[in-house]
Amino acid sequence: MSDDELTEGREPVLAWGAATHTGMVRDENEDSYVAENKVFGVADGMGGHQAGEVASAIAATILRDRLPNGASVDLMVAAVVEANSAIFQAAHTHAEQRGMGTTLTTLALVPVSTPARVVIANVGDSRTYLLRNGRLRRVTVDHSYVQELVNTGHITEAEARSHPRRNIVTRALGIEPTVKVDTWVQPLAAGDRFVLCSDGLVDEVDDDEIARVLGENVDAQSAANVTVIVVDVLDGAVLAADAAELDADLEWNDDHESERLIDAESGLVAMTSVVHATPLDIDEPSSGGAATMMLPAVEVDEPRRRRSPLGIFLFLLTLGVIVALAIVMVLVIQHNDDDEPDPTTTTNSSTTTTVARSTTTTDEPDTSGPPGT
Repeated sequence: MSDDELTEGREPVLAWGAATHTGMVRDENEDSYVAENKVFGVADGMGGHQAGEVASAIAATILRDRLPNGASVDLMVAAVVEANSAIFQAAHTHAEQRGMGTTLTTLALVPVSTPARVVIANVGDSRTYLLRNGRLRRVTVDHSYVQELVNTGHITEAEARSHPRRNIVTRALGIEPTVKVDTWVQPLAAGDRFVLCSDGLVDEVDDDEIARVLGENVDAQSAANVTVIVVDVLDGAVLAADAAELDADLEWNDDHESERLIDAESGLVAMTSVVHATPLDIDEPSSGGAATMMLPAVEVDEPRRRRSPLGIFLFLLTLGVIVALAIVMVLVIQHNDDDEPDPTTTTNSSTTTTVARSTTTTDEPDTSGPPGT
């Protein structure tokens, strides 16, 4: 029996650990999380004491209530959009909650999927990492001011971690009536370990240290700290030996102007700005269990970018048009210069003509004498 036959029709076996803590820097904890059998999420609230807590709790509650059986891309996006609408409406209903919002990163199993897959979404600078075959990678891309500086080459990743504006996000839930949601569809491999975290972790701990902690803690719960969810894929997925074939799903795609990423195999991508929501009773998010697994030695790998053939073609086409227009302009200017009469030549021609007429007049017979002569 093949590996595909062994895993077909079986949902992957997951184990997870979750934790939330104010940490050593902040006085309040505005984070919330949901960690259930098939849906996980970390929300980092903003907007001050209580308001930030409300925003993150709304997001976590909606994920838990709407996605208990996992999610497709459309269901995931719909849940995140609903959370955005609910936070936005609450902020405009209660004066003490004005300006509240939250970042969010979330992961859910895709139901009845072969091979087993998860859909991942994020808004803001909370992150999802994947540890696979000893390599730690960022699956999500921060929506933040410093990430844009890194993307454009103005600062390095190391400089971003200490930049004075590192806390400025360019996208969050609840700030605007609509929101753009980045999504990924990621096939699973046995031995995968996902980490969902707020910036409370990544602002204080670099990726190398995160990788080290994950490698040293075989238990998912013991690896979780600050506001972190660690999700381990134990069984029911592609074997770890075949996981290298899935790595292409983590690459960038530059064909989408809105920073969205596209799954290299299935072509799934989603963004929406639809806003619909119903009032919700906010409950405390629940936590999950933990299990044990062995992990290989760890190294860190950054997300890779690849150039789009279409983008390169359009750039070369535009460059060719510009060069052709420049050549045409030069030829037109040169032609106009050749056709313009020379003032010196015109004056000489006029003088010559006048002289010729004067000579002709002088040579005519004189008829002014007396008649009959």
